[in-house]
Amino acid sequence: MIGSRAVVIVLFVILVVAGLLYYQFSKEIEAVEKLKVEVVDASITRLGLSSCDIVIKLRFTNPSGFDTPTFWVSSYSVYLNGELVATGSMPPTKVTAGSSVYQDLTISVKYSKVTKALVDAILEGKLQVEIIGEVRAKILFGLLEISAPFTSTYSI
Repeated sequence: MIGSRAVVIVLFVILVVAGLLYYQFSKEIEAVEKLKVEVVDASITRLGLSSCDIVIKLRFTNPSGFDTPTFWVSSYSVYLNGELVATGSMPPTKVTAGSSVYQDLTISVKYSKVTKALVDAILEGKLQVEIIGEVRAKILFGLLEISAPFTSTYSI
């Protein structure tokens, strides 16, 4: 009699723990997949004879009702008027539910590598900045790694 009662209690505890783990798992996935990555500002901070520095301000917005797990941008590519000018990665960060976090990304652009983009910028009077990347996070207490791609553009 005591043995069957213990089995029922153990099964009940296993079901409760499994349910809580599934809830945590689904909410973390939702927070990462709904994460919005936007270029909200881009400005030229240094003009040199052969290169310039551009600061790109990214906004990470979490519209979900659950905090994101710690995530990082594992790889990104920056394009100016369609020409690849920089690649890299960004450090880990976290966004609480219903809020935003900003990160600055500084890239150095050599004019010789973006001649077409510069000519287009001069002729059209604008410069389009596009960033394509991938957000990665470890979920379920760091046991699983997931990723979500993003793309954002901004005109200077």
